[in-house]
Amino acid sequence: MKKTSLSSRERVTRAINHQEPDRVPFDMTLTVDIYHDLRKQLGLPPDPDEKVGIWSEVSLKEDFIEKMNLDFIYLGLNPPSRKPKQSPDGALIYDQWGVGRAKMQLPNGSYYFEAVEHPLSHATLKDIEEFAWPDPYDPVRLEGVREKFLRIRKETDKAIVARFSTSIWEQATYSCGLQNWLEMMVFQPEIACAILDKLADISMGMTEVGVGEIGDLIDIIRISGEDLGSQTATIISPRMYETFVRPRFQRSWAFVRQQLQQKGSQAKIMLHSCGAIRPLLTSWIEMGLDILDPIQPLAKGMQPEGLKRDFGQRLVFHGGVDLQQLLPNGTREEVWAGVHEVIRALAPGGGFIISPAHNVQSDVPAENLIALRDAIEEYGYYPIR
Repeated sequence: MKKTSLSSRERVTRAINHQEPDRVPFDMTLTVDIYHDLRKQLGLPPDPDEKVGIWSEVSLKEDFIEKMNLDFIYLGLNPPSRKPKQSPDGALIYDQWGVGRAKMQLPNGSYYFEAVEHPLSHATLKDIEEFAWPDPYDPVRLEGVREKFLRIRKETDKAIVARFSTSIWEQATYSCGLQNWLEMMVFQPEIACAILDKLADISMGMTEVGVGEIGDLIDIIRISGEDLGSQTATIISPRMYETFVRPRFQRSWAFVRQQLQQKGSQAKIMLHSCGAIRPLLTSWIEMGLDILDPIQPLAKGMQPEGLKRDFGQRLVFHGGVDLQQLLPNGTREEVWAGVHEVIRALAPGGGFIISPAHNVQSDVPAENLIALRDAIEEYGYYPIR
């Protein structure tokens, strides 16, 4: 590994302020099976204590983060005190929203959790008013949290990405079921708006709790996942976006910025949204978005060169490494070439954090993630060549 002149936190700070650091910051999130495979490949001991999230993702241990030369640690609030609904036969796992997920086995033996029970699928306005919504101000959410963030801040040099709030648009699709939700926006717009308003309120409550407690200790605040793109287009029309989504995003994001400013925090705001979301970028920049994740390069309009040219002065890009073809199917040489290409496209002038374009799935060979790390060591140092 080349000698670096900056700490991870310094490196990230420069990159997210559109300055060139010593090398491109590196990040990744992993699902459980590839995490264990990669630990083994790296010669690290097993991690029997990992907690698997609803996307079958895991929190990366610090020994793994060091071994992979990653620059980030993700932290959040505690689960609420109210226990989720329990499935009588154990077939479903419920979250704090009452959404039931089934464990789906994949052909390679790994698994995913798919939402199959949607508590608001046929909701009335009365149902929305009486629903057992999560309490963002539950004091259990903060127990020991500041101490956890302080330890990471003091004992590591990693940048901290905070995940406090829930999604708004995306949570509506889980709570209602995607087809029901899309029909609701067309045929029952007043109910759709009531659900979105409630979700925005809860999201802002979680932001208020998190930023109020540890906003001074974070570098990036990730305002959850809001997947609004398919492979070829946005999921909804511009008119529906302006009617239903933008007003709630604008209210919520302005509140995030206000809370950060009150805390004296310089943290940047990052949004995750997969797919062909280029038509939404100008709107998001106007609303104050700093960092866009994950730059799905095979989606329509998401080619890195064009994004850098048209939005690189106003947006920081996080992601960019193809997870649909390159990482699952590429050779080591192809991974190196792909990494070099995306770095040359997005890294000049700063404003780029390289990462796979989503949680890494179990179809990716561990060797290709090591090749990704090594290619960043080869090509990721400034000046970019």
